[in-house]
Amino acid sequence: MRMRKTMVFSLICMIMLAFSACAPDRTGQLNGNEDNNGGGNGGIAVQEQGSGEDEKPDKLIIWSNDDAKHVTAVEQLAGEFTAKTGLPVEVVPVSGSEQVQKLALAAPAGNGPDLFYQPQDRLGDIVVQGLADPVELSEQERAQYSEAALNAVQYEGQIYGFPISIETYAVYYNKALIDQVPAALEDVAELSAALTDPTKDQYSFLMVPDFYYVIPFITNYGGYIFGEKDGKYDPADLGLNNEGSVQGMTAFADFIKRTGIPVTMTSDVMDTLFLEGKAGMVINGLWAMKTYSDKLGDQLGTASIPTVNGKSAPSFVGVKSWFISAYSEHPSWAKQLALFLTNSDSSEVYYENTGEIPARPDAQQNIGDPLYSGFVQQIESGIAMPNIPEMSAVWNMDSAVDFIVQGEDPPSVLDEVTEQIAAQIKATGQ
Repeated sequence: MRMRKTMVFSLICMIMLAFSACAPDRTGQLNGNEDNNGGGNGGIAVQEQGSGEDEKPDKLIIWSNDDAKHVTAVEQLAGEFTAKTGLPVEVVPVSGSEQVQKLALAAPAGNGPDLFYQPQDRLGDIVVQGLADPVELSEQERAQYSEAALNAVQYEGQIYGFPISIETYAVYYNKALIDQVPAALEDVAELSAALTDPTKDQYSFLMVPDFYYVIPFITNYGGYIFGEKDGKYDPADLGLNNEGSVQGMTAFADFIKRTGIPVTMTSDVMDTLFLEGKAGMVINGLWAMKTYSDKLGDQLGTASIPTVNGKSAPSFVGVKSWFISAYSEHPSWAKQLALFLTNSDSSEVYYENTGEIPARPDAQQNIGDPLYSGFVQQIESGIAMPNIPEMSAVWNMDSAVDFIVQGEDPPSVLDEVTEQIAAQIKATGQ
């Protein structure tokens, strides 16, 4: 299931605004612990007795995602943390899709966790509701995570999360049909004459014409989603109908036409054609790897997305992270635990259990499965999906993509849809 399907921002962020006024004020409480990075080979600087929040608690509580593989990894790592520090950690499985709502209700009453788990697209909700405070990370601590992952857990210039894993989409190809992935995506059209025959449902290259996948054409021609200054998105500054976006979407429509990709292509149809050996290359996410690998075996290869308009093709990245609850009475200890759970050794344990790519470059390089290489390379060009609530309105761009690939005038379509997005943002008070 494509990551963008999870991008439905809950209206609870507006309903629960009152909770932000109740969040505890701990300005600077997480400062002064910058050397406790828990990095390297699993080392952790242990605080013994201090004052206030630094006193060693009886235990820490983690709300883990309730996926069985995730729980297994977290429970193993929590046990290792306890063995190193003597501090018990209780792991409570809670559905990731329900954690924000449950936290808003439970935490003010003292029934919440010290750490909770969320994808970065919920960060806007989390901050608006006052459920997590910014964290201070030293330069050494920041360096542990990939730049794309760290950008994904920033909101208005401040870091809130500790990245666990990172995902994006890349190219899968069938080695029986494709010897080598072209260097430029525009060159894919040259393969069409030899491999593409729509009457037989055969294609050299397929992708779903959705905004989620089209972003390389927009950004590489000078378009953008929101303006940004000093690490803060400006939802009033929409670049989806500027000259660059118009050029990019015009180029994309031409690309679809030249490659013969059906304008109504869906992920299910694409998967079926690729698995049947009727498509040479497809763009898809890490979530498709097991299905593809089980069917194609050694014939399956991966690669980063070829360049677009002469530049590396960016792709949206999604990041799953730990966040320290604003209601935790032991934030310094929670920080130590979060850093331990995302250190190099822990990241490898998490990957071995879940198959998700670690957010740390050093752990990424230790992945032995060659099928991950295309995704690791693609992450280097990845861009964080905007994590502000206003992003929910931007998915109206899917309709713009549909109209444009069907032959509608790009400037007119983009003007109309961008106006709709702006109106939706204004109407919802975001």
